[in-house]
Amino acid sequence: MAKPYNARWNQNEKLAKTSGGVYNIVGFGLPADLNFTLDGTVHNTCPGALACRAVCYAKQGGYRFPASIAARAHNLALSQGSTFVADIVTDLLRMRKVNTVRIHDSGDFYSQGYFNAWCEIAKHLPHLTFYAYTKSMHLDLTGAPANFKVTQSLGGKHDALVNLGKPHSRIFSNHEARIAAGYIDGNVDDSPAIEGLVNIGLVYHGNKNLTDAQEKFFG
Repeated sequence: MAKPYNARWNQNEKLAKTSGGVYNIVGFGLPADLNFTLDGTVHNTCPGALACRAVCYAKQGGYRFPASIAARAHNLALSQGSTFVADIVTDLLRMRKVNTVRIHDSGDFYSQGYFNAWCEIAKHLPHLTFYAYTKSMHLDLTGAPANFKVTQSLGGKHDALVNLGKPHSRIFSNHEARIAAGYIDGNVDDSPAIEGLVNIGLVYHGNKNLTDAQEKFFG
């Protein structure tokens, strides 16, 4: 019998708030890094990152703990294996209470092949809802099935490719700016992204204070 798959599934504070009742969520994260070294090879797991790099939540707090870094490195290695799709499908089928999967509380779609792999996983598991924020707008994201909700994320290298008429998110420095711009609150929980809502506002809440320039940039 094959050895059981051992993906590092997680729940951060926001996912925990979203879970319960309608949604029972697990998350799959990667290192959030432009230069992450794994087995001697450098990987860019956030190829669309730009303005977000300076305020990245996944580079602060508990994400910096050795165990958290190791778990996400483990997932990066798994994602590059030939049995990734089959293993993830098998793993999620074992989680009978789970109905929702957050792809990347940290990291992003680092290649077309990797994005396509998640599309295949979602197609194999139509009873689950998958969702992700992404700045990898340079990839072809049109292959996502109906149960895979992709939210475009502004603040990256490829903002010109974001379709503002489709689900997208934007970082704000405060709730007043978010409300004035007409964006719904995406800080309380992840239900707006799960439900595929269009204008999602994420107010910065990291451990580092924003500089004056950053506050002006994010609004």
